[in-house]
Amino acid sequence: MTHRSYKTSFGVLAAGVAIVAMTTMASAVEVDGLAGFDDLFGRYAPGGDCGKQPQILVDSGGITLEVSGVAEKVSNPEFAASYGGPDYNGISKWFFPVRIASGYAVLMTFNADEQKGTLLITPHDEGWAGGPPLSLRNKALVQGSPYARCK
Repeated sequence: MTHRSYKTSFGVLAAGVAIVAMTTMASAVEVDGLAGFDDLFGRYAPGGDCGKQPQILVDSGGITLEVSGVAEKVSNPEFAASYGGPDYNGISKWFFPVRIASGYAVLMTFNADEQKGTLLITPHDEGWAGGPPLSLRNKALVQGSPYARCK
């Protein structure tokens, strides 16, 4: 293979990586409130017990995170519309409610494992081996998981 062929191959590879990166970035979209996601509305708590913390309230205005008596409203979460892949037809819906400098701290999976009324919160760009630790609030949200709609 000639020197020119290597350059061409590298250029094609670089273009392919760029296209994949753009496609991946486009898979999550910021939403203004959660109108249209009515099937997710309600209050979620660990195991569905609203006597426990943390709690998550989902309504048309967005997602309210309640940890240790402190509430934070997220009115513009990122909806990961294609997170399940192009052939996914289930009921799970994925959101990134917390932005950090390196991406999104945690992932919220509503109707996790195809179970209506469940919510699973897992680390995403925080809390992984070798990465930045979860903030105290995000650690509490992950430790409270799995959640269910309050009974």
